[in-house]
This record gives sequence, structure tokens and C-alpha cells, in this order.
Amino acid sequence: MKKRFVLGGWWVVAPTLLIAGLMLLLTGTSNAAPGALPRVLLTNVLFQQQTPVCQSCHPKEYADWQAAPHAKATLNPAFKDQLAKAGNQAACLTCHTTGFDPGSGKFLSEGVTCEACHGPYKEGHPKAATMQLPMASETCHVCHQQTFNEWQTSQHGGQNIQCFDCHQAHTQGLRTGSVQKLCAACHSDKQTELAHATHGISGVDCVSCHMSKESVNNAPGMMQVMAPSHSFKVSSDVCAGCHQATIHTSNKVAAANLAAGQGTANSTQMLEQAKEVPVLQQQLTALQQRLAAVRNVGVAASGFAFGFGGFAGLVLGIIGMTLWQKRGKS
Repeated sequence: MKKRFVLGGWWVVAPTLLIAGLMLLLTGTSNAAPGALPRVLLTNVLFQQQTPVCQSCHPKEYADWQAAPHAKATLNPAFKDQLAKAGNQAACLTCHTTGFDPGSGKFLSEGVTCEACHGPYKEGHPKAATMQLPMASETCHVCHQQTFNEWQTSQHGGQNIQCFDCHQAHTQGLRTGSVQKLCAACHSDKQTELAHATHGISGVDCVSCHMSKESVNNAPGMMQVMAPSHSFKVSSDVCAGCHQATIHTSNKVAAANLAAGQGTANSTQMLEQAKEVPVLQQQLTALQQRLAAVRNVGVAASGFAFGFGGFAGLVLGIIGMTLWQKRGKS
């Protein structure tokens, strides 16, 4: 009878332990952005070329990395020039170096090296310890926050198409080597339509419209960087880049009529609507970012709810076991 009682007691507690495990899983996968770093200014910045120790065992990966943008993240003359214009702000080196300490302004090595993504070297590697990298977009989120937020609210993000599904980890290039092949791997029908259309014949590819470059500011007061949009949506200004003469013909005529004193109410309305397009585009981007933030809060709230439910279930389970035990003794 005693063994049967203990087994029954574990059946009471088991659901509570399961709920607690789910709570830890949910809260651990939250994508909340890290807090803002203190504004520390660097003095006497000195960069030197360094060689990661990993290259002795991984020459192929090292060769790919050495020719990629990550390796040149600090030594790139364009970055050093922008860093100087930004007043040598230490926060810039959070993503452009490895092992950066915002308090002292020091770092382990220049560029985004192996340890920046794989973590610090583990003693005994490879026999006694492994250096694994999670194949998930959250790995890129730390430095590519704006791009990550765009991807997260896109259809690619909704279908769980990760960064690594399109990009090589060490070269940062495309997995297929060309945009056409990469997009055609999933959108073969659209690629065929494009190849036979005027856009395809004239050399316009998927990236020309779906990943038009936008000015992105990753942190307040920091430099402006140019990055391809990862929302994969085609905005109206993309079409205007090539078809401005055609799209805005009516607006130009209206402007000429207004200048000549022949404007109409419709012409004025068209001009006002044209001015609202950039504003609406900015509002759309802001809403997408807010949606990503709300999703993160929802994950944390779900974790809290599971945690509270698990705690309540545990308490009820203990009370039930106690009453059951007393009843058995009586």
C-alpha cells in the first residue's frame, strides 16, 4: 500500500514539474534586446592585425572568414573613419570587436572572430569539449538588431526561415552563390515569371525590389549604416526609383497647373497625398518594430503565467499528498 501511495503522489507532482520546465524554456528563448551601453569615449585607439588560434585546426574556415566582412569589422578603413566621426564612441566596438568591455574600453581582438559567435575557447577542445554554435537567427540578433527585427516580422520569419538558410556562416555570402538561384530554391514559379517579364529581361532581380537598401540606425547617436531591407516588402518608393517619370506624371502636371494658377481641388489633393507616402512608410516600419517588441513581451508573460501555474500546482500537490497521507494513516 505504501508503494502505491508514493507512486500516486508522483502523479500529482509530475504535471507541475512539466509546467515549470515549459516556463524555463519559454523565458529562455525570449529575444528581448540588450540594454543600452554607457557612452564611453575611447582615446588612443590602436588596432593591430591578429590571427585566431582556431586557424591551426580549421584552415578552410579561417580562409573563408579572413576574406569576409566579419574579419575586417574593425580594420576596415570605412569603419575607422566613421568611428572617428562619431567621436570614438565605445559602443561601436561592441559589435566590431571580440570580447569588448564597455567599462574599460578594452577588447580581446579586432574584428568579429571565431569566439565572438562560438564563445570563449574551451580547454581540452576538441577531445574534452565542443565549440558549438546554435543554428538560429538569435545568434545574429546581438549585432544585427534592425535586420533581425525586420526578418522577424516578415513572411520568412513567420515560416521559420533562419539567417543560416540563406547566408554562409563564415563567408557571409549566399549559400547558392547567386540571388537568382537562392530565391528560386523556394520561389521557382516566381523566378520563371520574372525571367520572362520585362523586369527580368532588363536585369532586375529579386533583391532589386524586395531588398532595396535603406538607411538603418542601430543605436541613438551612432553612425548611419546601409543594410538591405529584410522585410522583403516592396514599397512604393522602390517603383518610383525606376518609374518616377511614369508614376508621378500626374503630380508634375498638377504642380505645373498650380504654378500657372490653374490648379484644381483634385490636383491639390494628389500633391498632399504624395507627401504622405514617406510618412506612412515610416509609420509602417515603426509598427513592425512594435509588433516584434510585443511578441517578446508575450513570451515573457506566457513564461510568468506558466511559472505561477506551476507554483500553484506544486502547492496544491503537496497539500493533496499531505491529506492523502493523513487519510491513509487514519
